[in-house]
Amino acid sequence: MPERGGGVARERRLDAREVGEIFTAFAEAMRELPPDVEAGWLDAQGDLRLAPDIARKLRTARRVRQLLLELRQRSREG
Repeated sequence: MPERGGGVARERRLDAREVGEIFTAFAEAMRELPPDVEAGWLDAQGDLRLAPDIARKLRTARRVRQLLLELRQRSREG
């Protein structure tokens, strides 16, 4: 996925705190949805799959976007 400024995104390992921050932001975004919305499913291997609309909502949730931006900036600085 290209980054702004023409650079190419690169993979980056996240520590438990960073992943926890992202999951917390996802949980906050999920709480905004009505409880009966079909949000995803478990596939045959038991992996969680998010419904496309839910995945899009999570990617665009303000707090999630802010966290991901902060993580990208930290990666550039350090």
